[in-house]
Amino acid sequence: MIRIMNTVIFLALLLVSTFAVEDSEPIFKPLGGELEMGYCFGDDIAVHRLTANGKELLGQFLSDSVPPPDSFKGRITISTDVEGLLGLKITNLQYSDSGIYIRECWTNSTMENYRKHNLYVCDKEFSFKEISLTPGTGADLVCNMDSIMNATIKWYRDVHSVSLFMDTKVSLEPLQAEFKSLVRVQGEGLFLHVSDEFIQERPRFFCLVMEGEQCRSFQTIGLPEEPELKTIYRSVGEDVVLTCSVDPLRQNHWKTPFGQFNSSATKNKISINSKTYSLAIKSLISDHSGSYKCFSTFLVEDYALNVCPLLESTVVSFSAHEKEVLLQCNFMSLTALSGKGEYVLWYRTIGQKDILIIDSGDPSLTPPTDLQGRVKLSGVNSSLVITDPNKEDSGTYWCVVLLDKEETDEGDDEDAYDGDDDSIEEDEVEAPSWIMEEEYLDMCIFRQVTNLKFNQIKTERKVGYTPQPEPEPEPESEPEPKTNLPMYAVYAGIAGLLLLSVICIAVFLKMRGKKRSAIQEGLKQSEEEGIALKSTKA
Repeated sequence: MIRIMNTVIFLALLLVSTFAVEDSEPIFKPLGGELEMGYCFGDDIAVHRLTANGKELLGQFLSDSVPPPDSFKGRITISTDVEGLLGLKITNLQYSDSGIYIRECWTNSTMENYRKHNLYVCDKEFSFKEISLTPGTGADLVCNMDSIMNATIKWYRDVHSVSLFMDTKVSLEPLQAEFKSLVRVQGEGLFLHVSDEFIQERPRFFCLVMEGEQCRSFQTIGLPEEPELKTIYRSVGEDVVLTCSVDPLRQNHWKTPFGQFNSSATKNKISINSKTYSLAIKSLISDHSGSYKCFSTFLVEDYALNVCPLLESTVVSFSAHEKEVLLQCNFMSLTALSGKGEYVLWYRTIGQKDILIIDSGDPSLTPPTDLQGRVKLSGVNSSLVITDPNKEDSGTYWCVVLLDKEETDEGDDEDAYDGDDDSIEEDEVEAPSWIMEEEYLDMCIFRQVTNLKFNQIKTERKVGYTPQPEPEPEPESEPEPKTNLPMYAVYAGIAGLLLLSVICIAVFLKMRGKKRSAIQEGLKQSEEEGIALKSTKA
């Protein structure tokens, strides 16, 4: 009777173990690696291993006096680094560690949750491999392996959980009937060609190379990481182009607030470039705000377009001698908007990229390397201050002002945008009608673009010249007479002309005197000759 009872218990445990294998999530680790059994919220964590004799306790936080099994001694640690979280780690994994593990989380002597894992300890791990997309449709999955006789392949697919979908030891076809039309097997299971539908949810794949029951190698295969959400700020009336790099032979499309676009047809001022597959929007209006996603079987680009209703544009010039330059964000001049739970973002545009410099709502944001330690927000109106500006700082900068819905909704006032009750009626400014609409909360209400220009002052400098500090101005005094050689030369010339004129006049007068004397002498002689002639006649 006892033997029969033992047999029944053994069969029950075997049945439990079988179901545990079916329900457990597989984990793949290399020989000598480590396994983190997750974290628990609560006051206790316990990790067990299923064996033929039942559950074997490996470690428990509240029972740290209970030693782990001999095969795990020195390899199990319980983490309490994060307050309120408990974790258990197994290090230096061995082949014999492969098996079923159960992690339990407890709070006030009540088990809150548990997880089951099927651990595979393999000889080696091949590095991550990106899925090879086939032009037109589908993708190729290729599993790396060493030369192993009588090897079999296990394929796993991870969407929301990891599940086995092919085992070449069982069949060269998918185990699930719904996958048979989506997967084509080649090379004894080392190569799979899957349809677009099979990878549309961006799954990860794992392939295990097995020799009997021992895992020899495993590899993770997957698509590129999901694209980061890009927030685009533009203003009413501007144009915008959203880029997307896709394979033109695949089934590509854009999802927009106005529906799906997959051709060059223009609708709501939106069109697709047939060559680059970029989405162009002309003359933006507030209705263009929303989510824009580019798909090529899976998500390739993800944009959030935010159209600001108000825009200002300015030009600011500076020189190398200035200690700082101020770029204003003039939304504070909009009395109806200021102080209504807004926050400010400052961007710099380089090429086609908008680079975030400062976020007034996130002081921990690190500015670009070349601006670190040189930019700050003005405490008055969130304008941007750049210290020690240089020529490379020239370019396009812009600020956007966003309404913070959480702060705007605070308070007991029925209208969050009304002025103070004690304010003078003449001073009250009515808020624009669009700011009262729900859709503008947490969205851009103002954008200002500043073109920062560097004014270069040209100065001639000798090689090796070092600028010296300018001397302090001396007290004003009467100017000393200055020598003017050109003026003296003019005076000397005039004096010479006058002297020459005097000499000429003197010579002229002298010659005139001689001539007059000669005439007088001739007259006198003629007179004497006449007197003599008269005497002779007499």
